[in-house]
Order: sequence, then C-alpha cells, then structure tokens
Amino acid sequence: MSSIWEKIKEFRLYVFLFLGLAVIGGFLIFRNQQKELNYETDFSQLIEKESSTIESSSSPIYIDVKGAVHIPGLYQIAPESRLIEAIELAGGFTAEADQSQLNFALKLADQQVIYVPKVGEEPLNTFQSPDNSGGPSGEADKVNINTADLAELQTLSGIGEKKAQDIINYRQANGSFANIEDLTKVSGIGEKTLEKLKDFITV
Repeated sequence: MSSIWEKIKEFRLYVFLFLGLAVIGGFLIFRNQQKELNYETDFSQLIEKESSTIESSSSPIYIDVKGAVHIPGLYQIAPESRLIEAIELAGGFTAEADQSQLNFALKLADQQVIYVPKVGEEPLNTFQSPDNSGGPSGEADKVNINTADLAELQTLSGIGEKKAQDIINYRQANGSFANIEDLTKVSGIGEKTLEKLKDFITV
C-alpha cells in the first residue's frame, strides 16, 4: 500500500513539474511575441513618419511666369528649381525677351512671380518674392538685391563695382536673398553698411 502511495506522490510531482514548465514556457513565448509586436508597430510608425517627412520636403511649389515667354501662366515645379527651368516650362523666351536682365541660376520659392522683360524695359521687379508682391508705397523705388544688375547695384551708397559684383556672385552661388539682412553674408558688407542701405533695398 505504501509503495502505491509513493508512486502516486511521485506521479503528482512530475505533473506539477510539467505544469510549472508549461506555464513558464508559455509566459516566455507570450513575452517574446509581445516584443515582436511592439517592434513591428514602432518600425511601422517610423516608416510612416519618414514617408511623411519625405513627402513634405518634396512637395511641389507654384510659381507665376509672366512677360516675354511663349506660354505665361501658373506652373508647378519642384523645390530648389532654378529660374531657367521655369522659363522652359513656360515655353521658352520670345524673340522680344531681354535675357540679360535675368539670373538663370536663381533658386525658386513657392508663390514667386517671374517677369521676363522685353528689350528696352526697365530691369525692375523681374523676380518677385511673395513678400514683394504687394508692398507699401515706395517699395518699387527700392533696389531689389535679388534682381539688380551691376549698374543698378552701384547706385546704392557705399556700393562700388567690386561690391556690386560680389553681390551678384553670391546670388549665383547661393540663390536669392531671403531677406535684406542676408546681404551681410556677402564679403565686405557688414552691419554698418546694411544700416545705411536698409531703407533703399528690398528682396
């Protein structure tokens, strides 16, 4: 009788050990699956965030091309495009266009207006930024440092031929000035010079 009882106790011990191992094994499997699920969720969210960032940074911009081009109008173009690309979208220059007044290397921004002048027209406002599309009275009399040629820049106090050429070189290398304060990025032009010029220039 005692031997049977001993066998029963031994059997119960094995059963408890088996159940204990099963519970531990199940818990470990569940925890591992949970980690994988969390990883997949985090990875999916990361991919969605990166995709959203890429879409945002590559969203097209809209520019308005006017003047001596074959097909004036509103055009959609990629960010950081150059002025010459907008001209090509508008069908290219007409025979009357004065190409010498344009900086083909200028980078474009959303809502900008490009005006291609005809030969003999004044070289003002050939490239307007959104901030310059409806400025206060007297704004058109200011020198646009994004579009002015060598001679026009030299009409500014303290700007000789060398500094005027440095301004043009900076535009060609870096694109248009975002604001008049950016003029201090040009070699030889400091805060004192900007203070004298700020009432006579625009972008």
